[in-house]
Amino acid sequence: MSLNRTSTSLLSVISYRWVGRWIIGVAIIHMGFTFVLFPEQVERIFSEGFFDTGLIDFNIGKTVWFFLFGIPLLIVGYMIDYEEKRKTMPPFREIPIILLFLMTFLGVVLIPTSGFWLMMPALMGLIVKNKIANKCY
Repeated sequence: MSLNRTSTSLLSVISYRWVGRWIIGVAIIHMGFTFVLFPEQVERIFSEGFFDTGLIDFNIGKTVWFFLFGIPLLIVGYMIDYEEKRKTMPPFREIPIILLFLMTFLGVVLIPTSGFWLMMPALMGLIVKNKIANKCY
């Protein structure tokens, strides 16, 4: 009885629309943390007139890229959420999974204290959903 309940709850977690939303959340948090981690640089960007300020110094460039990295992550999360919304995930999503895995792996290895760890639950969920979609195809 408990094994059946466990498999049912696992199936509901897998079938629930959460992977894209998780990535969207990570992206929004990432962009929001720009203002928490780099307040002096953000203030300088706006006080210097905004235009061409990403090249003033390394720290401002780093701040700009930190914020901008959240935008493609937001797009990826939105696209995955759009597919999850269809109730049946499309099969054969190995290339996006591999690319997300490489991004996450490199981020964790190169910057272990970063938030790249937050991508792991979504990546595992996407792998499982893709495996089920491939079996059902």
